[in-house]
Amino acid sequence: MNNLVLRILVGVVLLTTWSCNEDLFIEPSTYSSIRGQVLFSSTRKPAAHVLVRLSPTSRSLDTDSLGYFRFDSVLTGKYTLQAMLTGFLNEFAAIEVGDQQLTAVTLLLRDDKSQNKPSTTPTVITPKSGSDTLKTSLTLRWKATDPDKDSLTYDVMVFQDGVAEPVLQSLDQKADSLQVKNLAYNAVYYWQVTVKDGFNAVKGDISTFRTRPFPEFPYVYVKPVNGRLQLFTSTGTGEEIQLTTQGSNWRPVASPNKREIAFISNMKTDLHLFIMNRDGSNLRQITSIPLAGIIPTDLSFCWSPDGTQLLYPSNNKLYAIQTNGTGLRIVSKLASGQFFSGCDWAEQGNLIVARSSSSDVYDNNLVLISSKVDSVTLLIAPKGRISNPVFSIDGKQLLYSYDISQFQNEQGRQLNAHIQLLTLQTGVITDLSGSGKPAGTNDIDPRFSLNGAKIIFTNVDNANENQRGAYVMDLSGISRNLVVNQAQMACWRQ
Repeated sequence: MNNLVLRILVGVVLLTTWSCNEDLFIEPSTYSSIRGQVLFSSTRKPAAHVLVRLSPTSRSLDTDSLGYFRFDSVLTGKYTLQAMLTGFLNEFAAIEVGDQQLTAVTLLLRDDKSQNKPSTTPTVITPKSGSDTLKTSLTLRWKATDPDKDSLTYDVMVFQDGVAEPVLQSLDQKADSLQVKNLAYNAVYYWQVTVKDGFNAVKGDISTFRTRPFPEFPYVYVKPVNGRLQLFTSTGTGEEIQLTTQGSNWRPVASPNKREIAFISNMKTDLHLFIMNRDGSNLRQITSIPLAGIIPTDLSFCWSPDGTQLLYPSNNKLYAIQTNGTGLRIVSKLASGQFFSGCDWAEQGNLIVARSSSSDVYDNNLVLISSKVDSVTLLIAPKGRISNPVFSIDGKQLLYSYDISQFQNEQGRQLNAHIQLLTLQTGVITDLSGSGKPAGTNDIDPRFSLNGAKIIFTNVDNANENQRGAYVMDLSGISRNLVVNQAQMACWRQ
């Protein structure tokens, strides 16, 4: 009996001793830290005040102003981080926290497009749809707002009626206005704005407007543009409209009905006559045989009195051609070595006056030609340079310029050109420039006004051709007035 009790007591002691030894080998718990940053995916900028949860724990915190967060005293193991911000998708990251290791992680927030509200439909402010007689340069204005305060950009499309492709498009612009320039006159335009907030695109209504008719400006003239000559029209003050852009273009002459303008151009390399509508539209080449002479910009031409033909020089020949480009014929022909330079055609008597010369620009004649019979009558043969002549309305007088200094050099320079009026019946020549012309200048390229009461001409410095202007004066030679600065070869269109 005593032996049995003793054995039981020994067993209890051994069991207790073994249990105590087992507790000594349990591994202790280990902790670490998680550090991270939340960024916006689209910009990579820090996302502040984002709620970050650590699962499967119940711990959560907000990011600081730089998007950073940190969880300390995190048991080693596997976790899931969740970042949440209104307007963005919830972002998750699976991480494993190691023993005594700092775990770093970056979370990128993506926009939740399903929660973004579209902007309002863009509303046209100006010009109101249906507006007409608008200027050809104007500003389109509209308004749109976004309920989410998103930044807005705009796509603007402008179409002209009858033209398939847009005449103007501006994409992804930030301003809610667009300046439009150089629109066609008397044309209908359509325009539409699409507003975008980065998530949605909202199209506005199609709006329409019409530009004003082409203005009835009185003057057509030539000005240099980037080293080339171009045609312009204006009132002399205020608005000025450029009519040509290709090549160099000079010597504009309005048709008898004043609805078209003919001119000389090198846009096809050779010198040819072109006709366009008074607004620059319907441009077309008329001549097939080019103009030719000693000095290209010194050449001139004219319309027939009925406006159906153009008369022009080509070396020693004077041609007439229908304004549709057909019916080319020789009106007059000079001897070899002689050149026609310019001409005019009078309705009264159906007479033609022309300037002819030799290869010497100072050797000039004014001759009268019958348009019915090829007969040439010498009018004057002055020494020195003269310009191309034009008839008065009644065909009884000729207007031209003549360098009274009779100066000559290899460049064909003029020193003191005056405007002169020749009465055909008497042969009397009247100097119209007189003492009113500034010293050191030339009065050149004169033309009568439509009622014959005034003269338009170019006054240019004889040493600096960049100092020039188109002037108007009475037939008496007084009341000289500058109408267009820097202009030359001016004519009246109305």
